[in-house]
Amino acid sequence: MLKGYEGLRDRVRNNSNRPHGVKWQQRLKILDYVYYNPTHGPARIAYEDPSIGCSRITVWKILKQEGLNTRMKRRLWAEHQGRPTLTKKEHQILLAKNRHVESHSPGELVSVDTFTASVANLGRIWQYTACDTYSSYGWAKVYAEKTQDSSIDFITDHLVNSSSAGKIKRILTDQGTEFYNARFKETESMFTIALRSHSIRHSVTKVAHPWTNGYAERLNQTIWQEFYLCRLDKKYTSIEEFNKDLFAFMRYYNFRRAHSGYKLVKEGYKRPGHAFFDTRERQNVVELKY
Repeated sequence: MLKGYEGLRDRVRNNSNRPHGVKWQQRLKILDYVYYNPTHGPARIAYEDPSIGCSRITVWKILKQEGLNTRMKRRLWAEHQGRPTLTKKEHQILLAKNRHVESHSPGELVSVDTFTASVANLGRIWQYTACDTYSSYGWAKVYAEKTQDSSIDFITDHLVNSSSAGKIKRILTDQGTEFYNARFKETESMFTIALRSHSIRHSVTKVAHPWTNGYAERLNQTIWQEFYLCRLDKKYTSIEEFNKDLFAFMRYYNFRRAHSGYKLVKEGYKRPGHAFFDTRERQNVVELKY
């Protein structure tokens, strides 16, 4: 032990005697294994290649340090290194996640989707959901059938009548028969014609690209988790009674429920209803418009 002034000087740590340290050769072996087997986890890596000489915990720590501690991260890393590991559809999904729907004002683009559910006493029902891509403001209504007549009623009676004239500019849907003539593409659907009568453009997503309509699908998930799952045991006597509860939930979602969407936060709004009707705090006034 050094004493006096020499003992106060900074010293370089001696790493020559660290029996439990991982050597750079072991790290390279792990990365080489991951390159050829990106779907294998740390336990399998340690078991399949004993020459690495590391436990599964040590392998996991090294993967964590390299940013490869999940299967998708390892697959992406191998892909970037020149080894194809992702399917064409996975590539499309990753590209879609990095592309945000561009809308700069309320009503510029409204995403519309449907989903089905079974409710006690009512049987199978169809819910139509719409979500404004600028404000995340939502609409929802349940029908007994999924037809173009139901689609037209949802837009004209539920969206157009609850908004000021000309506010909704464009509707985005998938190519379902309730919205689009998939077999006769040269012929416009009744839904498209009905939208044009209200000066609304109709756009459709590509086939097998459901994630491009993500706003409505995300709202469907919220409604299912926070509305449907809380009412599995409730007995409804009619669709009108069910819709009454659904409308009440949508008022809560639009005007009272906290929302952290990046577009709302960026513009300084606290609720979807505040952004859609361009008001920040006067929620009691705009609630009546839903």
